[in-house]
Amino acid sequence: MAQLSSLGAALREVRLPLMTQVQLAEVSGISVATVRNLERGRGTLTSWSTVLAALGHELHGRSLAVGPTGTALAALRKRRGLSQRTLAGMLGVSRTTLAALEAGGPGRLETLEIYGIAVGAGLYLAPIDATAGFFTGAGNSSVHHGWETPAELVAALESVFGRFDLDPCAGSADAKRARVKARVRLTVSDDGLKEPWRGTVFVNPPYGKQLGKWVAKCAGEASRGAVVVGLVPARTDTKWWHMHVVGAADVFMLRGRLKFGDGAMPAPFPSAVVVWGASAQQAAQVGAALPEAWHVPAKK
Repeated sequence: MAQLSSLGAALREVRLPLMTQVQLAEVSGISVATVRNLERGRGTLTSWSTVLAALGHELHGRSLAVGPTGTALAALRKRRGLSQRTLAGMLGVSRTTLAALEAGGPGRLETLEIYGIAVGAGLYLAPIDATAGFFTGAGNSSVHHGWETPAELVAALESVFGRFDLDPCAGSADAKRARVKARVRLTVSDDGLKEPWRGTVFVNPPYGKQLGKWVAKCAGEASRGAVVVGLVPARTDTKWWHMHVVGAADVFMLRGRLKFGDGAMPAPFPSAVVVWGASAQQAAQVGAALPEAWHVPAKK
């Protein structure tokens, strides 16, 4: 299923209490069809900027530095350790297209949005000259609580899925220290729970009170096209398990108790690898990679 445009929806939300599409087209000097397309997440960045200015709004990002959007995105890309070539390949666009966007040149809204999603920019609209609120989502964010994924399990999953595109619960943004070498790693300061996910995602969520929200997020992002591989406690008595795991994902109940972190002590609970959005072939490959796990298939 194609992922809906959050920027298009945000534009519509800003416009609705102020004016109609026809009125916005008139004050912007563009066609009504162009306004409609922008609210669907399609169109040129020139038209996008024109419409935002007419509405008195501008684009910000929770993880972006203050300044021109292209420059701020480029800085965030570099902080994530991604080259232009790598990111262009992830997004399915040319390096020339990426370079033009970062330089503030001509481009498409679609490219801007998937760029923002890929690097975890947290794009949103705000009134011009509004003071950006300090991001304080740490209480809902992706802390690892010491349960770092065992290296052998990471290797088994990477043998099936290759390098993951995203780890929204990374314990470290440092590629050398990160156990899961995802192309993009979101830490507690980025709050991966609030970001859209894209591609093949690995999630070892925090095991506290937010766990149910993370599992719901996994199921929701899979419904929008992502393949999400989660390592979670096998809490089959919980509401979130029955709402978002049973029948919705391929479940691999792991034998015994995992040894997280430095492997000194086993966990006080059983664990499961839960895969949302997997093809039948991928599910079979995970089963082969985890031969001692009990596979409970998703309902297709």
